[in-house]
Amino acid sequence: MAEFRQFISFEGIDYSGKTTQLKLLLARLQQSGIDAQLLREPGGTVISEKIREILLDKSHTEMHAKAEILLYSAARAQLVHQKLLPLLQSGATVIADRFFDSTTVYQGFGRNLDLTFVRSLNTFATSGLMPYKTFLIDISPDEALRRRQHSGRGSDRLDSESLTFFQAIHTAYHQLANDFPNRFVIISGERDVDSIAVEIWKKICELWTIA
Repeated sequence: MAEFRQFISFEGIDYSGKTTQLKLLLARLQQSGIDAQLLREPGGTVISEKIREILLDKSHTEMHAKAEILLYSAARAQLVHQKLLPLLQSGATVIADRFFDSTTVYQGFGRNLDLTFVRSLNTFATSGLMPYKTFLIDISPDEALRRRQHSGRGSDRLDSESLTFFQAIHTAYHQLANDFPNRFVIISGERDVDSIAVEIWKKICELWTIA
């Protein structure tokens, strides 16, 4: 598949603040006259959003890891082929709130599924589409737990996971960043929102030569 330089993704453990930074970046890009679109995973299409509801429903405690990864991959396949690829082919800039790296770390490392299978499924669902850059908003699992306890937002199925689970996710993200240093950009998320946004914008300007 052709490479799309205008496709970037954001990753991070839950409560890293990545979604806040995504929205700030989207607004900044649009203010600069760039046709930028934000897509989230799982979700982004009618079908994918319905799958999201199933995945995050905290009453679904019996969900098997194999069912979970297939649902995430189904949502991603629909998003990629219905919306993401057409946007990129039209020349739009697309920022993804999670992409296949989330499946690699959460289902591959977190659920201990076979990584060769996970990566093959990722490629199948996306038809080989890969972000040009991936910004990893990095916070410690302990900080994520602290933020979760003080967030005041409703919980979902993944919020019930243990600290050990999120420690595995954190380690896995760093392993991916080490394996793909040309794609991953690690951003410390344990700072104030504005400082993080400034650093991200600087790197985006370097990436796309924005004045």
